[in-house]
Amino acid sequence: MSEKRYRKPGEFPAGEDDFVSLRQRGCVYVDKTEYIYNMVQMKYIFLSRPRRFGKSLLCSTLEAYFQGKRELFEGLAIEELETEWKAYPVLRFNISSIKDMRVNEMQNGLELQISEYEHIYGTTPNANSPGKRLKYLIKTAHQQTGMPTVVIIDEYDSAMLKHLHDECKDEVRRMLQEFYGPLKECSADLRFVFITGITKFSQMSIFSTINNLMNISMDKAYANLCGITETEFETVFQDDVEHLAQTLEISTEQCWGEMKRWYDGYHFASDSEDIYNPYSLMKAFAQQEIRDYWFDSGTCTFLLDEMQRLDTQLLKVDGKEVPENAFNQPVQTMTDALPLMYQAGYLTIKEYDKLIKTFTLGIPNNEVRTGLMENVLPMMTGTKASDNTSYSTGVITSLRRGKYDEAMEYLRAFLTSIPYLQSGEQHLKELERIEALYQNYLYVFFCGMGYQVHPEPHIAKGRVDLVLWIGDHIFIFEFKMSASCQSALDQIDARQYIEPWRCGPVRITKCGVQFSAKDRTIKDWKFEEVDV
Repeated sequence: MSEKRYRKPGEFPAGEDDFVSLRQRGCVYVDKTEYIYNMVQMKYIFLSRPRRFGKSLLCSTLEAYFQGKRELFEGLAIEELETEWKAYPVLRFNISSIKDMRVNEMQNGLELQISEYEHIYGTTPNANSPGKRLKYLIKTAHQQTGMPTVVIIDEYDSAMLKHLHDECKDEVRRMLQEFYGPLKECSADLRFVFITGITKFSQMSIFSTINNLMNISMDKAYANLCGITETEFETVFQDDVEHLAQTLEISTEQCWGEMKRWYDGYHFASDSEDIYNPYSLMKAFAQQEIRDYWFDSGTCTFLLDEMQRLDTQLLKVDGKEVPENAFNQPVQTMTDALPLMYQAGYLTIKEYDKLIKTFTLGIPNNEVRTGLMENVLPMMTGTKASDNTSYSTGVITSLRRGKYDEAMEYLRAFLTSIPYLQSGEQHLKELERIEALYQNYLYVFFCGMGYQVHPEPHIAKGRVDLVLWIGDHIFIFEFKMSASCQSALDQIDARQYIEPWRCGPVRITKCGVQFSAKDRTIKDWKFEEVDV
C-alpha cells in the first residue's frame, strides 16, 4: 500500500488563473481538457459563470492550447485527443482591467491591451478606435502567421455592470459594441472566439452585431467545464480531505459532509452533476479551515444594488420557480433579480420542469447563504455590519448557554437599531402581514451567522415560521403580532410543528415571540423545552 502524500498549501492554487505557471509549479489541476477539446471544434463560444469559478483559468488554458504548448498538457486528456497541436496567434483581453477606470479612460485602457499585441506583430495603430485597431490586428496576425487568429475575451460584462444604471451606461455600451464588432466582421480571419462573463450576453445588448455566438452556459454537455464535480472531488482530493479532517480533529466522514454542506450544490444545467466552488475548496485545503471564502474575495456590488432596486425578499428565494425565458430578459428591464442571482452564483438550479419549462432555484450551500445574508443585512436594515456582528455573537452565545432572555434582549436591541425609513410604512402595507417583515429580518440575521435555518417549512398541519439549528439544538419559532406568546406556543403544539424534528439525539425548544408594530421590535417572548 503506497504512502499517502498530503499536498502543501502552495500546491492549492486558490485564485490563481495562469495555466502555464500552475503546470510548471506542479500545482493541483483538475483536468477539464476533454471538454476543451470538444468545445474548440466550434468557432464562436460564450460561457457565463459566477466569479471565482475558474473562467480566467479556462481562458489561460485555451491560450496555451492554441499556442501549441503541448508539453504543458502532458498527462491530461487532451494530450491523446489532439493529434496536430498547431500554433495560432492568440489575442486575449480582460475587460475587468478597465471596469474601475473613468469612462473617458476606458477606451485608452482597451487600446493599451491592443498595443501589446501590435508590438508583437510589428504593426502600428492605424485608427483611433479600439474596434478598428482590433480589426486590423486580427487580419495582420492572420497574414503574418498564415494561421487564423484566436480571440479570447474574459469578463466581457464587467465594465457594463459597473455603470448599469448611471448616466454613463450608453457611452460604455457604445464603446464596447464598437470594440466587439470585428468579431463578426473578421470571421474569415478567425479560428476561434471565446467570451466569458457573469451575465448572459443577450442581457447586455452589446453583442447585437454578433448573432452567431453559441451560448453553452446552460448546456448539459458543458455544465462541468468550470468548478469541481462531486466525482472529481472524491477522486482528486481524497487524501486532502483526510488530512483536513485530522487538522480539524473530526472524522473523515464528517469532513466530507462539512465540505459538501459549505461548498457543493451548484448546477449549471437542468440535469447535471453536483459542482463545488473551486476557489473555496482550494482555500479550505490551503488554510486547513472550513469557512466562508467566496465572499471574502469580494462581492457582486451590482447584484446587491439590483436586489435592492427590485425589492428582493430573501425569505422567498429558496424554492422559487422562474420561467426559462426569464433568463433572456435585458438586465435594465428586469422586474425580478432571481435570474441574475443565479448567474452570479447566489442561487442555483434545484429542479427543472420540462413540461412547463420552469426552473426551481435555491441557495446552493452554507457558504453562499452565510455570505449573502451578511452582505444583505446592512443593505436591508441600514445598519452597520460591525454592529450586526456584535448582536449576532451575543444571540448565539446566549442561546448556546441556555440564557434565552439574554438572547432575546440582543435580538430586541438589533431590531431597535434598524433606522426608521420614510418609506417604511408603505413597505409594511405591501407585505401580507407586518410580522413577515420581522420574520424576514430574523431569517437573514440567523443565516448570516452560518447556522442552518429553515424559513416557513411546510408540514402536514401547517407552516412553521422559522426553524433554527445550533449544533444538535433545534429552536422552533412562531411569531405573533397581536396575539400572545402563549398562543404561539399553543399553535406549535396544536399543529404538531415539532414532530418532523423528533429524530436522533437532539434537543428541541419551542419559542413564542410577540412583535410590537408600534415600537418596531420584540415585545415579549416565551421559551419551553420539549421532552423528546
